[in-house]
Amino acid sequence: MPASKSLAQRALVLAVLAEGRSEVVAEGPASEDVVRLAGALTDLTGAHVPPSGGIDGAFGPRGLGADLVSRRLDLGMNGTGFRFAVALAALRPAGARTLVTGAPRLLARPHAPLLRALHRLGAHVLRRGSGAVRVLGGAWTAHEVAVPADVSSQFASALLLVAPRAGGLTLRLVGEAVSDAYTKLTVATMARFGVAVTHEGSTWTVAPGAPRAARLVVEADASSAAVWWAAAARAGGHVVVEGLPADSAQPDLALLEVLSRMGATVRRTDDGLVRVEGAGGPLRAAGDVDLRDTPDLAPLVAALAADAEGETRIVRAPHLRWKESDRIATIVAAVRAVGGDAEARDDGLVVRGRALAGGHVSVRGDHRIALAFGALGLAVPGVVLEGAEAVSKSWPGFLEELALRGRA
Repeated sequence: MPASKSLAQRALVLAVLAEGRSEVVAEGPASEDVVRLAGALTDLTGAHVPPSGGIDGAFGPRGLGADLVSRRLDLGMNGTGFRFAVALAALRPAGARTLVTGAPRLLARPHAPLLRALHRLGAHVLRRGSGAVRVLGGAWTAHEVAVPADVSSQFASALLLVAPRAGGLTLRLVGEAVSDAYTKLTVATMARFGVAVTHEGSTWTVAPGAPRAARLVVEADASSAAVWWAAAARAGGHVVVEGLPADSAQPDLALLEVLSRMGATVRRTDDGLVRVEGAGGPLRAAGDVDLRDTPDLAPLVAALAADAEGETRIVRAPHLRWKESDRIATIVAAVRAVGGDAEARDDGLVVRGRALAGGHVSVRGDHRIALAFGALGLAVPGVVLEGAEAVSKSWPGFLEELALRGRA
């Protein structure tokens, strides 16, 4: 399995900010997102930052890196990496220029809340007409800011990660938080590097200082594991994913409770992993599924619900529209493409189960669509993925793994 890209990216950022030499151990195929961020960190710092391995802290006496050379960082489709890189670039020496860019869809996604927050803290950031962001290095002049919490948790995570080196931060989240579990994952990873973050209500406080060098073994990616859990639940047989403990803090373990409601058998193994077993055949509908904290599960839940008995409603997830695709529209189109019945709602979608006939699913550049409907194709004949190469964003080699399971 790939290592968790959520954990790996947070660890890479902390490693370049830490005092001394850290080691980030991320086994398995490296996702394109992690490779992109590692490359951006290498360009940003002037030091070699591999996706996995030893990393020397690169925060010098004047800031991140040691020169004023203009840098251009291309994050591709990596939204997490883009937002982290913008915040990091503001820590460069005064006057150092960095252009953070990526694919057109990434540049069109919401970034304004992060840019406004950095501006209020004293950083110099400007969004170009293309959507790319120009950052001018320099010290923060303020250390307290509020950001909206109802669009993405990545704005908060980006600010929290750089806060120790920027002189500390009091961060207040405004509105009902989405993907709040990912903010907590950020804080837990910071603790592994010796950074204490206190939390009271909607306010997070980070003291100034330097992260400590650490060795972090990155767990298997729960978002990828969820694909095989879903496949076993729908196609039959059982699966155990190595390297992912049942008590992992990765948010996408939330799929396990949904699978139980839909009729799969989920249990903890003697060695602390998770075993999912399905009888084969359509599942039960899940009713209301709240994905406010775990929006990446929406394609999988919808794919399983497409021929489940009854109606499944994905709710409280309007932020699905701002992912690699308008994920509400893309999921609805994918369900309909295989013969299912789906309808968009303001905060999610509804899927009414019925017999499926297979069909051509347009991935629309969204890796999660390819992963979810690839898994469905193990149980429903005739599913064809158009643009399936998008899976490299999170899981290079997935299509080969899928082909092996399809022949088994």
